[in-house]
Amino acid sequence: MQRTRAELDDMSRDELSDRIMEMQDILKESLLVREAMQTLLNRLLTVKEDEVGHYAAANPAELSQADREIREAWARARHAVANPAGLVERRDD
Repeated sequence: MQRTRAELDDMSRDELSDRIMEMQDILKESLLVREAMQTLLNRLLTVKEDEVGHYAAANPAELSQADREIREAWARARHAVANPAGLVERRDD
């Protein structure tokens, strides 16, 4: 649960410590999920290497709309494997 600055200011030291420990656990779990997804995506790209290569080499102008969407999906998958933080949107609030 997200707290406002005022709520955090009102929390005791013990409550803040508990909150930090909870957030660390959530972060650890998230990193494990990201690692598992990265491994899965790598395996998928390896298994589908011929298809991925076909779409990567294809001229988008010569592809149907559906094939262009597939080409874009494979390109995003390759980008996600090469740069996992590249598609993360930063939140400034």
